[in-house]
Amino acid sequence: METVLLHKSAFLYVTSIFRLSSFVFANALLTGITKTFVPFYSSFPEIKGNSCWLENAIQYTNYPFGSKFEYAPLFNNSIRVNRFQFCPQGKNGVVITYTIENVSDSEQTVLFDFVAKTDLLPVWSSGTIGLKDANDVVNWDAQDAIFKAKDLGNNWNVIWGADQHTSIYQLDAPTYINTQGTGKSASSTYTITLPKNQEKKLSFVIAGSKDSEEDALKSYKDILANHSEMLEDKKMYYTQLLERGRINIPDKKLQEVYNWCKINTEWLAADMEGVGRFLGAGAIEYPWLFGCDNSYSLQGLVATGDQKLAKETLRVIKEMSEKANGNGRILHEMAFNAFVSHKGNTQETAHFVIAVWNVYKWTGDNKFLADMYPYMQKGLNFLLKDMDTNKNMFPEGYGIMEVRGLNAELIDVSVYTQQALEVMSQIALIMGEDAFASECASQAIDLKERINDLFWDKDLEIYCDFYGTREQALETTKGAIEQVRNTEYRWDVAEVSLQEYEDSKKKHIAMYEDMYKQFEAYPTGIMKGWLTNKNWVISTPIETHIASEDRAIRQLDKVRKEHCGEYGPYLSAVERDRMMTIATGVQAMAECAYGRVDEALWYINRIVDTFGRTLPGSINEMMPDYGCPVQAWTIYGIATPLIRYIYGIQPEAYKKTLTLSPNLPSDWDFIEMKDLPVGNNKINYKVKQLEDGLEITLDTTEKDWSYLLRPVKQPIKRFIVNGKEQRI
Repeated sequence: METVLLHKSAFLYVTSIFRLSSFVFANALLTGITKTFVPFYSSFPEIKGNSCWLENAIQYTNYPFGSKFEYAPLFNNSIRVNRFQFCPQGKNGVVITYTIENVSDSEQTVLFDFVAKTDLLPVWSSGTIGLKDANDVVNWDAQDAIFKAKDLGNNWNVIWGADQHTSIYQLDAPTYINTQGTGKSASSTYTITLPKNQEKKLSFVIAGSKDSEEDALKSYKDILANHSEMLEDKKMYYTQLLERGRINIPDKKLQEVYNWCKINTEWLAADMEGVGRFLGAGAIEYPWLFGCDNSYSLQGLVATGDQKLAKETLRVIKEMSEKANGNGRILHEMAFNAFVSHKGNTQETAHFVIAVWNVYKWTGDNKFLADMYPYMQKGLNFLLKDMDTNKNMFPEGYGIMEVRGLNAELIDVSVYTQQALEVMSQIALIMGEDAFASECASQAIDLKERINDLFWDKDLEIYCDFYGTREQALETTKGAIEQVRNTEYRWDVAEVSLQEYEDSKKKHIAMYEDMYKQFEAYPTGIMKGWLTNKNWVISTPIETHIASEDRAIRQLDKVRKEHCGEYGPYLSAVERDRMMTIATGVQAMAECAYGRVDEALWYINRIVDTFGRTLPGSINEMMPDYGCPVQAWTIYGIATPLIRYIYGIQPEAYKKTLTLSPNLPSDWDFIEMKDLPVGNNKINYKVKQLEDGLEITLDTTEKDWSYLLRPVKQPIKRFIVNGKEQRI
């Protein structure tokens, strides 16, 4: 399994992220609190009197376990080179292997330079906790023919060398490009004799440690001695990952993207010493821990079969939130130095409860639920007491949309709080706390009614961004104006010229200024729902199925017609200039919640359309082609609507019960799932379209489970479980 990108420009950097499963493109080695930037370059300083940098990559191929660059032929088409790199699973290092082929009819001897420059520096937010970068120093170890580099102010170390010995090296070597930072460069030179029409391989290992040179050297020697076996182990690891929860559907492009989403999330798995294993948010910019992102991502992760990582991630979020906050509040962001730089937006606490419940339904792990339960109880107290100062059941504070001034009673915060109450009413029953369960259930009903009564704009037939006073609406609008005004032009991601960008800013500011004047006309102190930004989160009441069907259909149609760009809903339908996979994914889930799977597929396929735009095998955070090239929550928009609604797999593993509610798109005639873990069970599941309904075949490893049917649109005519036809 691979994806390919043809490219004419140079590929000069390869990067690996230590302790992250597979990244070989991200330009940083992360060892806990340390980033080890090691940009490296290759050159042929001499071949028959000629020299060149290895700079013109013509093809890039991404595999689940590594990646490869193929370079344009060199020296009158006599030499061909490719470079393959991978990170051994669970090791603090990266392996880079050059294959150099002599395609001429005569023997050739070449000199090969490997040039590297260090930049050992602390990760994001380290200055807050007193970690400071210092100058690096690089030394040559002649006995082992390796370079040893260290940050002079810290115990951060990196070591690199090759599987071929050399005595030719240079400190402060010239590099292909100049880079910033306090690092040092060095090069080593290797003589390679190539018989005619033959090839040779030259492998390099870069290894690091945040603690000592000894640890870095140990990792280096281990990887150098065993990298071939490590590569085979990694290939097998990803083969097994793809075998788990594998789908077969008529739409083969969507099937391919589903597979790569599973791979991408595994790439983002981080194993942090002293903290634990968790799913990071996105690479290359945000590979560390986020509360909000995981509350979406883990729902897709567990639905594709990775119960272990889902539980591990939620445990880390809970434990680090408890250390940083202690009051039930769930963190927003924790970097690889274990510092919680953002203690959490309000909705993240409610969303965490929902994520725990979803993972529990798939796993049936009672100990996991019991461990989470006390902090979730604190979380409800935080939401409904600490953050609900006016006692109207709408918690205050920022939500998913980090819009300046939008610090009010927001739609997403209220909706996810309602869902958290509903979830906790069921969890409390499992925990034997009937009175608390009844209290939560009653509050969930009340809050659902209040959301539908106070957030719904009857004139516009749409849910509002927030509920509050005229003064809050004015403040929010003022914040939106300031945010637009202060946003700078990003030449590296911009799809329009600077002039077009400035014209767009003026237009947006004018719209918000007109809105401000409209809001000023309302009486002082009036309380109502306000539609200030038309943010995508106004679809959360539909995503969670707390809207009436009539309202849901009206808003779904309105969003599709008026709020969408080429790739789904705008983040703000007022500004109409940015789209993200999470917004499009939530809209797909909203369509599915009301049985509209054909409409949902339109959104899912907008995500699919952006596949491989900047990195083969991946989908960007910002649609279509900027932001993080790999984003964890993409799996929410791809896998969750597929598994939960189209396949209709709805587990209650704690009851040993599986409900099946398949809802096939109009142009699909089958769906199939193989080797999907559900609790202690594993299922193979197939739905076939007959002339008058559906045929369902289910094979399971456990025989003491109950299997229920809940038809959605098409009647179920045959149901075969473990080879026996069931009465319907």
